Amino acid sequence: MRLHNPLNSSGCQHLALIAILILLTACTTSRPHPSAPHATTAYVVNDQTSDFYRFAPVFIAEQTDHAFNRIGKPQARLDDHGDEELYVDASQPFVYVDRQNFTTANGRYTNLIYRIHFEKTPFSLLPFHITAGNNNGLLTVVTLDANNRPLLITTVHTCGCFLAIVPTSELPITAYPEGWESDSQWIYGMTLPGQLQLPEPLDESMRVAIYLKSETHRVMDIQLQSMDEITQHSPIKTLNIAPATDLMTLPLSGNRNTSFFETQGNRKGYVKGSHKPLERLLVSWWALDWRVGEDKAFGDKSETGTVFYTSLKPWNRHASDMWPFADFLSFWGWQL
Repeated sequence: MRLHNPLNSSGCQHLALIAILILLTACTTSRPHPSAPHATTAYVVNDQTSDFYRFAPVFIAEQTDHAFNRIGKPQARLDDHGDEELYVDASQPFVYVDRQNFTTANGRYTNLIYRIHFEKTPFSLLPFHITAGNNNGLLTVVTLDANNRPLLITTVHTCGCFLAIVPTSELPITAYPEGWESDSQWIYGMTLPGQLQLPEPLDESMRVAIYLKSETHRVMDIQLQSMDEITQHSPIKTLNIAPATDLMTLPLSGNRNTSFFETQGNRKGYVKGSHKPLERLLVSWWALDWRVGEDKAFGDKSETGTVFYTSLKPWNRHASDMWPFADFLSFWGWQL
């Protein structure tokens, strides 16, 4: 959910404590300093046969000596009682990809969708991690025009939280929201670019580098960098690539498969094991959503069973759904 505009001003006083707690989770941070190369890992898709290779972001994670900061692979197993347990294996980095086509009055566009997951955001009081919980993830969506030029880089946690939309210099100025600041934007404690300047002609050696904060996996910077620049400060680890549909058929014991998401009941569409007790305690009552902050599938709500909303205002729940992407952009003021 894009938390920098949760309610109108007349209803903000009772949210003051919530805002303070959330701010404690996200001090303004720049990208990791190159002098500490072992503090970060750059996860790079190297499968050049994949249609998703060209625009795959490089994810640069902080403090990957901790397993919960490493990009992993969703897995399923049976616990000691024979019950199904879903977890993220931090020893196997995977990104799950999907493609979405959409049309507006101005043209036809393609979204390349990249989904990663982590073992957990650990519980912490100082700093306070309101998003603490297991199996949390991050979506990055690269929006291309009909000529395969990148126009937008959209990042959002797989709960719909901390939405950021970064335009590139390829996006016509008429498509920007009114009053947009191209220098920078503030996403609850993180200062991200207001625009990515792309070279002309587009240099295929440049990659979108997404810097992730330790523990919360917040996006704390997005840069356009060459691989030479990236390797100067971060060791490289191969990020395996797989179709998003693989998340529906995770191997279980006895030649059985199971989904990473609940497939029935009142949690249909939510990531199994992704409960967020602190968000439920502090946010659910005014957001009017008992499952606020829980990670979910990204897709058509008629198929997934849940709405991938990006605004905490209850009356905007469906209007801010990110899956009907053209409507989603219009809701946030973009005129693609």
